[in-house]
Amino acid sequence: MEGEVSFRIEGFKGSRGEHLLQLVVTGVLPLACQRCLKAVPYDLDVDNLLELVPEGVELSQDELEDDTRDFLPVAKELDVAEFVEDEILLSLPVAPRHEKCGLPGAADAGERINPFVALSGLKGKPN
Repeated sequence: MEGEVSFRIEGFKGSRGEHLLQLVVTGVLPLACQRCLKAVPYDLDVDNLLELVPEGVELSQDELEDDTRDFLPVAKELDVAEFVEDEILLSLPVAPRHEKCGLPGAADAGERINPFVALSGLKGKPN
């Protein structure tokens, strides 16, 4: 299974004169299901608005805790391919899996053997 991704980056100034970068990434990526290890298609939908700040600038604790703003420290040039790749990786699920999926070999396992069945017969008997 092959995946396809498209992205759009737009830069502009915000109402306070801050430099902003809007990144939109869409597409479908094949990820490995963590249960059966087969491909599971993942619909990629990234829409991030980031405020550009010069690299090395100290941000206040209030700015860092503000959940309505995300910051992107940049030097003179931005490596667009690396930036887009990082944002895609940050949006991926930790453990992708199919909605309804069993463990590998679970269908072939047959009846499950309980190792504690023999102990149930000893329950309630004095030493």
